[in-house]
Amino acid sequence: MKLFSLTLISVVCCFLRSCDGNEYKVIVETGDAEGAGTLGKVSIALIGNRGSSSFILLDNAGKSAFQLGQTDTFDITTSDVGHLEEIRVMLENDEGSEHRNWLLKTVLVEDLERKITKSFPWNKWLKPGANEKRVIVDIPLSTG
Repeated sequence: MKLFSLTLISVVCCFLRSCDGNEYKVIVETGDAEGAGTLGKVSIALIGNRGSSSFILLDNAGKSAFQLGQTDTFDITTSDVGHLEEIRVMLENDEGSEHRNWLLKTVLVEDLERKITKSFPWNKWLKPGANEKRVIVDIPLSTG
């Protein structure tokens, strides 16, 4: 009976914590050049020494994100990817939408379990092609 109780407690804890889920805080800074903001959907995938996550939509429930000179913070939970080495950022636009491009300045990812913050500077435009709805970029960990 004792073994069953411990197993049940483990299952409940696993369910509540998303099993092997890890919590991260993602801080995204948009550049301050004219037209830097976007109305597109931005997603991130984390890549580490233990694997990678799928894309996670960065959304602050109705708050306007990714605007000129703005810093946005998102709390996400995903599988434990180990020590972060790279991130993958995807910008998606609806067909015919305005503000298709986005000047991504930098992304900080804080691993809340390990208490480590990693920096991923970009300082470049994400620009989907004329007939494309999305653009994906891989951003390596800053070594400086």
